[in-house]
Amino acid sequence: MSDIPEYLNHLLLFCFSSDVSDIHFEPHKKKGVVRIRKDGYLSIYEEIPIERFQSIINRIKILANINPGEKRIPQDSSIRFEDEENNQNIDLRISTLLTINGEKLVIRLLRKEPRFKKIEELGMNPKIIHHFKKRLAQTNGLIIVSGPTSSGKTTTLYAALQFLNKIDRNITTLEDPVEYKIEGINQVQVYPQVGLDFATGLRSILRQDPNVIMIGEIRDKETANIAVQAALTGHLILTSLHTNDAASAITRLLDMGIEPYLIASSVQMILSQRLVRKKCTCNRLTTCTKCNGIGYHGRFAVYELLEMDQNLHQSILSRASVHSIRAKMKEYHYPSMREELMIKVKEGTTTMEEFHRVMIDEEEMVIYES
Repeated sequence: MSDIPEYLNHLLLFCFSSDVSDIHFEPHKKKGVVRIRKDGYLSIYEEIPIERFQSIINRIKILANINPGEKRIPQDSSIRFEDEENNQNIDLRISTLLTINGEKLVIRLLRKEPRFKKIEELGMNPKIIHHFKKRLAQTNGLIIVSGPTSSGKTTTLYAALQFLNKIDRNITTLEDPVEYKIEGINQVQVYPQVGLDFATGLRSILRQDPNVIMIGEIRDKETANIAVQAALTGHLILTSLHTNDAASAITRLLDMGIEPYLIASSVQMILSQRLVRKKCTCNRLTTCTKCNGIGYHGRFAVYELLEMDQNLHQSILSRASVHSIRAKMKEYHYPSMREELMIKVKEGTTTMEEFHRVMIDEEEMVIYES
């Protein structure tokens, strides 16, 4: 047990310096497995004897002020880890869950002082940047960033907030959780356990004379309705939705029960995105210290844009299908995510293998969404 603090210290420093986003401690019958997620990809870091594995879990729970004796219910907490050698702090989010083989624990690593990206640094097509900024310059309306889990939506929303962050604007966010602090912006943490959910928080924010509101995610009809009404009454609303592409965001709002005329009148733009792994220059050498032989190092984003116009307005009012909306998007001459990604494949930035991993055919999307 005496060497466990040293082991955890080494593991955290390694993961932080290697841009690992999550550490998974997974129990098996006779061993524990530590897996790490880098660039969205999980790989095995180490296998540990089950007795030592349980001691590591208990140590982390004690550090996080989680009851080590309670395993039946999921528990969440956080830790501030100080890297004195590099003079930096790491915020760790801890989550436990009981499985049939024992207790699993996941650590998410968050940089305390991240370098926020500007919109120009996100890797968007210049045409998309122009229209994105144009819509952000408006004083009202709903701008949605869509994509699957871990597709970089928060990074894009924070870049938009940085663009809007001026002394003459009252900007307030409602997040779950607040991952990074932005100077000059009022950030509110959702606490459902005390009754502060997205809908309740949003109502309170609207009484605070806001110009811009960022809602971390629209999860239900009540929040969606309030967001739409706020967008129609002189507020600029930024938010995210978990959908596969831009067209699906429209149908998701319809499925939530939002009236078509409200969607057509409030939504100004939907920006959809995915994160794609970059091809490593080593060509999958097992000795490569950057990718460990996986063949990929780092990630970039691909985007597609859907702007509201009169034709799309009419399509929404008639409850057009997602296929119909996708077909209409082709008329706008914006590059689709598939087209953008294929260009990157031809340039050698990524591979066809990654293209097929990331992209979902339209037919498969319909099955996935149904």
